[in-house]
Amino acid sequence: MDSETLIVDTTAEPLRPRPRVGVKDVLCVGPIIANTLYYYAGLPLTPLLLGRNPVLLSALRGSIASMVAAGGFARVGKAPLLLALIAPLPISMMTDPFFFWAGKRYGRSLINYLSASDPRWRKRAARGERFFQKYGVWTIVLAPFLPAPSPLFYMAAGEAGMPFVIFIVADLIGTLAYVGLIVAAGWAIGQPAVTVAQAISNYALWIIVAMVVLIIAWSMWSGWRAPRETTRR
Repeated sequence: MDSETLIVDTTAEPLRPRPRVGVKDVLCVGPIIANTLYYYAGLPLTPLLLGRNPVLLSALRGSIASMVAAGGFARVGKAPLLLALIAPLPISMMTDPFFFWAGKRYGRSLINYLSASDPRWRKRAARGERFFQKYGVWTIVLAPFLPAPSPLFYMAAGEAGMPFVIFIVADLIGTLAYVGLIVAAGWAIGQPAVTVAQAISNYALWIIVAMVVLIIAWSMWSGWRAPRETTRR
């Protein structure tokens, strides 16, 4: 199967529960779930480190704010530019091979299952299908810049049988280009980016408290809304 295989096949059977979860399933999906939990658990790191050590923050979080701040710090001589470019790469690419493996292991039925469970995924999958048909491996290079979730393209590459070496090289090139663009934006902004980052860190405690309140409020609102939507159906 080549890299231009359709992402979504409406005739394929939906993803069926596996009779038994094996070690390979845990190794494939586990890191993706763990990364999601890590994302939320690490939210307080942003206000704490943004104005103090944005390069470390970009290595731990890989967020746009941290990379912009790292570029600003590099511009004013407070951080090495090369380190600002390299530091976010591991965390930014950490789960990409596992999405590739998921596509290879579970096939097109996984994407069909996601599309059936969420109307937004149907639109994203259709958009991703068009890109993948047209550009093939270049879709992986351009994934961070395309208007669809990058994991969709990574799963499609695995399902289509793209060689892993080609995938990881394309992913590295695309991620480096994405990181470089954001760090360059911070470099161009310079001192104002540093000033804003330091101001955020100065109010880190209050920002963390506000984040916790918002998360709790959102969780309560979602829990209150879900039963009512189910009743309407």
